[in-house]
Amino acid sequence: MTPGDSAGTPISKSERSGAPATVAERLYYSSPVLEFTATVTDIRLDSTSKNEAGEREQLWQVALDRTAFYPEGGGQPWDTGVLIATAKSGAVLEVAVERVEEDAAEEVWHYVRKPLVAGTEVVGHVDAGRRQDHEQQHSGQHLVSAMFLREVGARTVSFHLGKESSTIDLVLREGQDRLSEGELRRVEEAANVVVAEGRPMMSHWIEKEMADLMLSRGDLRKVPERTWPMRIVQMQGIEFNACGGTHVGNTGAIGAVTLRRVEKVKQGWRVEFCCGLRAVRAARLDYERLSGVAKMLSVGGGDVAGRVEGLVARVKAAEKGLKGLKRG
Repeated sequence: MTPGDSAGTPISKSERSGAPATVAERLYYSSPVLEFTATVTDIRLDSTSKNEAGEREQLWQVALDRTAFYPEGGGQPWDTGVLIATAKSGAVLEVAVERVEEDAAEEVWHYVRKPLVAGTEVVGHVDAGRRQDHEQQHSGQHLVSAMFLREVGARTVSFHLGKESSTIDLVLREGQDRLSEGELRRVEEAANVVVAEGRPMMSHWIEKEMADLMLSRGDLRKVPERTWPMRIVQMQGIEFNACGGTHVGNTGAIGAVTLRRVEKVKQGWRVEFCCGLRAVRAARLDYERLSGVAKMLSVGGGDVAGRVEGLVARVKAAEKGLKGLKRG
C-alpha cells in the first residue's frame, strides 16, 4: 500500500481482468543506472507464513512499468535493494526487494513484505555492491570460458554463480582426459592479460537472420531456442555470446581472475573461480590461514609445506614403530 492508505488485500490486475500485467522496460539491458523512478502496474499475494515470533507475514509480488532490478536467470542471481514510495502527506514507505523473478509471460516480479497499490509511484535503489559483484563474476565467466576454449580447446557447458565462488563445467577436446597444472596456469594468465587490456564489453540486439550468419562464420558457438530479437554480449576481439545478464563496461573492471579448484564431475570437469573483489578476499583469507599455520609451526609461510611434510613423515615412522612393538 502507499503510505497513509488503509489496510486491505489489493487485487491484482490479472485477477481483475484475466490479462497479464504490461511487461516492464528493462533498464539493466541498456544502462548501468541503479536508481530509477517507476510506477506500480500490478501486485499479487505470493504467500503467507509466520515468522519466528509467531507473527503473520505476507510476501507480495510487485510489477513495475520499468525496472533496473535484474531477475534471476542464465546462472546469475537476482538483484536486491529497496523500493521507496512517498505519500502526498509526506509519509515514506520503504520496502526491501528480497527477490526478483521473471515469469513465463516475461513479466518481472519484485518480492516485498509490504504491498504497494497499482498506480503508486516509487523510487527504486538497486544494491550497488551486489550488482558489481555479479557483473564481475558473470563477465569473468565469459572471459574464463573464452580462454579455456582458446588455450586448451575446452568447451563450457554450464555456469553457476555462487555466493563466494563460481563454477563452470567443461567438456575437454576429444582425446584429452584431464586438465594439467600447466594448462590451468596458462588459462589463468591469459585471462588476466585480457583484464589488463581493458577491452570494451558491449551488447547488441540481433534478429535470427543475423544470428544464423554469425553462427555460420564462427562468431557464435550456438544459437539458443528463444523469441527474437536476441541479445548478444561482445567482448571486443575475444568473443560474441548470447546473454541476457548484466556485465561490466570493459574487461579491466572484472579485476583479478583466479582459478581456485578443479574436480571431475559426471559431465566433464568443474572449475571453481573468482574475480574482482572476491579474488582479493579469497587471497587475503588464504594468507591469513597460511600465516596461522606458519605461526603454530614456528616457521615462515614459505616453509610451511616442508615442515608439514617432515611432521607427516615422523608420524608415519612413529606409527610403523608402534606396530612393530605390538607385534613383538
